[in-house]
Amino acid sequence: MITATRTTGMMRNICVIRRSVAKGCELTATISNNRKFTSVSSQTKHMLIRRNCNTTTTYYTSPVSKHYSRGRRYASSNVNNKPTLAYEWIIDGKQSKLNDDEIIKCVHEDGKDVIVFLHGLLGNAKNLRTPAKKLTQVLPNYNALLLDIRGHGNSTSDPSYFEQPHTFSSCVEDIKDTLQPLGLTGMYSPTAICGHSLGGRIALQYSHVLCTTDNTQQIEAPRQTWILDSVPGKADPSVHGVLNAISSLPTPIPSKTWLIDTLVKEHKMNKAIAQWIATNLRDNGDDALDWIFVLHIANELVQNFSNQDFTEMIHDITHPSSNDDDMKRNNSTIQLVMAGKNKSWSEDIIQELESIPSFRYRLHLHTLNKAGHWVHVDDPEGLLKVMVEGLEHQ
Repeated sequence: MITATRTTGMMRNICVIRRSVAKGCELTATISNNRKFTSVSSQTKHMLIRRNCNTTTTYYTSPVSKHYSRGRRYASSNVNNKPTLAYEWIIDGKQSKLNDDEIIKCVHEDGKDVIVFLHGLLGNAKNLRTPAKKLTQVLPNYNALLLDIRGHGNSTSDPSYFEQPHTFSSCVEDIKDTLQPLGLTGMYSPTAICGHSLGGRIALQYSHVLCTTDNTQQIEAPRQTWILDSVPGKADPSVHGVLNAISSLPTPIPSKTWLIDTLVKEHKMNKAIAQWIATNLRDNGDDALDWIFVLHIANELVQNFSNQDFTEMIHDITHPSSNDDDMKRNNSTIQLVMAGKNKSWSEDIIQELESIPSFRYRLHLHTLNKAGHWVHVDDPEGLLKVMVEGLEHQ
């Protein structure tokens, strides 16, 4: 017999689980608030069924993944044949090599919260590995799920895998389709999401969708949305400059040294940025280097910046409501972290954010004065401090 504890807000649910040794057995969990869970296990899938009053909801959790190496899982598809994102887990400050079943058990039975991390444009999950490790060391009650957004990192094995349009809304569906087979639905939904730059935009869109629309996949809105230096409005001209420079280069890339020299000398790019771009290459054999992102997908995602109503979405997510159903969905907080050295944060933008009625209530602005756009690199301790304080008080 296994006893599992799950804390959700002020409510503690205690599960007593009876497990049979035989494969394909039925696993039953009786929960203190009269909900019943039934899990049917096989070599291909796990099905978690929640029965509550007259409704039945089915959650699918993944089998042991065959698509992972050194703790990273590659893009695949779920039981509904929808594409899922590549991902990795950070648990107790370390990149986890546990299979999915073991991690699901950790989340479901040990009652840990999950925070999702989303990287920026042309990046991948590894970019946020260090802050995720530090956070889960300080807050061991959190497991971190790091995703490669469509067209980036290991979510690029086949450019046609993720169908058009390549929009923020499509990225949100990718996240939901990835969470569902991992069993991160209902009471096990991620309680926080954190995104840097482009990832912050997608995190905002994700929370807005879950707070304002009917959710057929039973994924609950996160209690906190962390947006790391994502400035409202259209993309900075420097972003288009980088994309244009990369698009003009021949592939395969001869070498990392050649790439850095070409970007700095011919395209007048900052050397630090050029060196970072050079980390986004993979060896395709025969000394051929190619990008680990899909350029046309990255270019299309950038077009979404000007179409996203950043401040209105924050208002919708954080605005108090007298409607009971809306209160349950809109019980979310936005934590916006601004880089003090990023000049794009104009007084007008800050004043517009501070004019949102939920400012200081469900909208919190944090400035890291020592940091440029890469807040998690320039001031990792400052970022860790504000995140720990915020998550501890959610």
